[in-house]
Amino acid sequence: MICHRTANRDMPENTLEALAYAARMGCNVVELDIRRTLDGRLVLNHDGYLERLTGGIGDVELTSSDELELLDTGAWMGRRFEHMQIPSFDDALDLAREQGIGLMLDIKEKGEGPLILEGLQRHGMLERVVFGGEWEDVRTLDPKANSNQTKGVDPGCTAEEVSKLHDQGYFVIANFSANAHEMDLPAMRGAVAAGVDAINVDYPRLGADAVGRPVEAKINMLVRLASTGGVPARTDAIRELSRYQGFPIQHFFEAWLHDSDDRISRAAAVALVRARPQSPAQVLITELAAPEATARKNAAWALGMMASPATAPLLPLLKDKDPDVVRETLLALSRCPGDVPAEVLLPFLSNDILTLRSVAALALARHHPEIAAVAIPALLKREEQDVARDYAEYVRRGKPKLTQPEIDPITETYREQMKLVQALEYLSPADALNSLASQAFRPVEDYSLVTALVGGYQLWDRIAANPSLAIEALASSDAVVADRAEWVLVKAGPSVLPAVREGFHTADSRTRQRLIRIVAWQGDSAVLGVLQDLRSSDAGDLQLIDWAVQKINTIHALDVHR
Repeated sequence: MICHRTANRDMPENTLEALAYAARMGCNVVELDIRRTLDGRLVLNHDGYLERLTGGIGDVELTSSDELELLDTGAWMGRRFEHMQIPSFDDALDLAREQGIGLMLDIKEKGEGPLILEGLQRHGMLERVVFGGEWEDVRTLDPKANSNQTKGVDPGCTAEEVSKLHDQGYFVIANFSANAHEMDLPAMRGAVAAGVDAINVDYPRLGADAVGRPVEAKINMLVRLASTGGVPARTDAIRELSRYQGFPIQHFFEAWLHDSDDRISRAAAVALVRARPQSPAQVLITELAAPEATARKNAAWALGMMASPATAPLLPLLKDKDPDVVRETLLALSRCPGDVPAEVLLPFLSNDILTLRSVAALALARHHPEIAAVAIPALLKREEQDVARDYAEYVRRGKPKLTQPEIDPITETYREQMKLVQALEYLSPADALNSLASQAFRPVEDYSLVTALVGGYQLWDRIAANPSLAIEALASSDAVVADRAEWVLVKAGPSVLPAVREGFHTADSRTRQRLIRIVAWQGDSAVLGVLQDLRSSDAGDLQLIDWAVQKINTIHALDVHR
């Protein structure tokens, strides 16, 4: 069975998703369309026009591969396919080899042969392809290419016609693509009965039925595997089933959601979230009242992942006796739109279970950022004080090797604090900036160091709103804090440079050295005059200043605007 232009009637054409779907439908060979981008990369695309399949305009051949990576090539076929990308030929070869299928390559432009052959050899696929389109240079480079003779026949062919072609040495392909017989299942069966070697289809599910390999049989086998046996095999089967989109199998996932093993239940929940068309939220809302904790927990998780407006049905689960259910409910509330009273969230910030504190902080930050702006930093400060006290005791003991029971609470605190820092990111821009800066620029010698690191990274795209927070931290007596502030200003980009230049006027010697490095790494040519003045007045930093000037001039050596 040959699939024309990947599974183009089921998935956006020439995508990895459509290629994998064709393989799952039982296709032995899948046709791809290949074009070369402006920067010489091979990608999958039929028309060459960006207008039909993407939100872009222009031609693939006149567009760079990195620009193509920014385009959505799935949404044109429906919202359920959003965020798919135009894949590279290399990625398609990897997937084809993984799926064990052959490829029919429709080469759209002359001169692509050497690149295509190099890719096929590199991926070990040279013996598993047929060439079509503009493949003349392939014939020159590889005389063995397309050594098997093929002959196409139309729907309605007879056994006598097929037999005659076989006698002439042809591999006979009946074509059910791009004609009036694309969905003509009786004609497909007739061609198979007439003895053709292959059928070329646009609808692989129909073709699979015609050749006696119905996809429904595969699904039944997977359902059996997912229903009995060991957990790893069951979860693998559920995951594989979730990739058969468009089949009436949702009720199986709903049933497995009730499994007492959380791994099975979660795999079913993931499948319901991945389902296209998307599972109705009401299905999951109903499961929130299930007798099994696994079902309640994973239904709440799924509603959160789908960002369903389901806060009202979720709220009763905050009183559930199972803490895992409560945890997933709080996490779901942090993702779902709707009204969540602050008074039901605030008590969780003092809960003995650290994971409940952290997800409650996320929910509070999402729904009540003005309250969270006070409550979450206060919680972090208390915890950091506790950590500092515990660490001081650890140092007093001579830093002995920790036992697992000693490591476990440290790990739990770490996990909680990562979520608390994430919660800070959800605050209003000003509150987020100030809270993250407080984390990033505080001296730390204990297990909570990672919150400062993450806070620093989060400032890269925020510090431009108030660069003085980082510039002041450059003068910290703690070298780690000053280093972090320096790199924040480097990574922030040119928007912080006016404030950095202003800092030269009042900086002490150590801070000035950091400012010099910042403008050098950013290639700030506007500060060259300041550096030359410093060179005349500051003999102690001559080597650093000369390095900075050289760095800036190197960056701008070919600047046509200078």
